[in-house]
Amino acid sequence: MSALRQSSQKLGCRGHAAERSTSLRGRRVAVPTCTVVRAQATSGVRIDVEKTSWNSRRIFAAVSIATPKSAVWLALSDYDNLGKFIPSLVENRCLERGGRTAVLYQVGAQDVAMGVKFSAAVTLRCCEHQNGGLPEALMTPAPAAQLGSAASGSSSSSPGGSVDLAPPSASELASVEALFPYPLTSAPGVSSSDITFELVEGDFQAFRGVWRMQQTGEATTLLSYALFVKPQAWLPVALIQGRIENEVVRNLEAVGKYAEAQHKLKEQQVAQQ
Repeated sequence: MSALRQSSQKLGCRGHAAERSTSLRGRRVAVPTCTVVRAQATSGVRIDVEKTSWNSRRIFAAVSIATPKSAVWLALSDYDNLGKFIPSLVENRCLERGGRTAVLYQVGAQDVAMGVKFSAAVTLRCCEHQNGGLPEALMTPAPAAQLGSAASGSSSSSPGGSVDLAPPSASELASVEALFPYPLTSAPGVSSSDITFELVEGDFQAFRGVWRMQQTGEATTLLSYALFVKPQAWLPVALIQGRIENEVVRNLEAVGKYAEAQHKLKEQQVAQQ
């Protein structure tokens, strides 16, 4: 694994590829028709995988968490301590933080096959959009037939079945690699708080996504996750896709359990005062 230099450059929130790291600047790859290749539900986490090219994928996942949105936000924005409860992280460091932005250095490790362990290091720029969520102009277009939210149960497919999405438009195909993926499991009409992350440098060609939090009840939050991932050309995405899916499921489960535990602890402390 190549060592990553720690960037001292002050990084703001930006939404197009020309403003990401130098290694990505100018890179454009033709994207064929997107196809959802699998949908499954595991331990309360719904996950859908969309094939966007021979070596890239978009992954969408969601879980319902029994806490107010503020508790989930506190967990995911506690950048220094993400490694304490997100299982896929073997190293996590917050390099910079200012205002609503942060720069994180993270290392994840996964067993691929036959005893081979795949380890990847990334430096990510995070940006907070707490009131109203990420502007639509920075996301791929929402599909005409949106996947149902985990909270509403209005999904167009049953757990483990196939997903019927409207064919992507030409503008969506052109923007897949340039914009943040739209969280397909979002609850329509519900205000959201988003945290975006995108690659500054690291062991992927592209790694960009959104954590979306929506309060769907007095003490219930829908946490949606959307990721566009493109490994280096020497590593076929099909080789690690299953592992990435499993890690996404584990991570969402872990965020939910941690947020619920922290919220319960806070309630107990308040009751004792």
